Amino acid sequence: MLTRRMLNRALLDRQMLLRRHDVKALAAIEHLVGMQSQAPLSAYVGLWSRLPGFRQEDLAALLTDRTAVRMALMRGTIHLVGADDCLALRPVVQPLLDRVLRTSYGRRLDGVAARSATARPPAPWSCVTCAPSGRRR
Repeated sequence: MLTRRMLNRALLDRQMLLRRHDVKALAAIEHLVGMQSQAPLSAYVGLWSRLPGFRQEDLAALLTDRTAVRMALMRGTIHLVGADDCLALRPVVQPLLDRVLRTSYGRRLDGVAARSATARPPAPWSCVTCAPSGRRR
């Protein structure tokens, strides 16, 4: 039988928080399938605490070439994910984001056409363009 402590340690290990892991930043991001990134710097701190030798340039390069992206994900908050995860997860979370917009936040959009309020983001910001060139789906 697993004890509460064993479950706690397993969770921390799965989140790469028990020890530092000698992997590249993208591998860590993909392993976690979403790092909290509501504040832009939190992903840098999260990776620095998990990866020995992590440098800010590592994540900056991933974001610049769109190998990693920040997107609305779990609970509608901003998370850092790999581009492949972005392409897979966005269709899954889009109905939730649409529903949230039609309820609590949508009420504040009085006078805005419902169709334009729930429209997909324009192409430059859509998840389809998150992947580096040649990896579009």
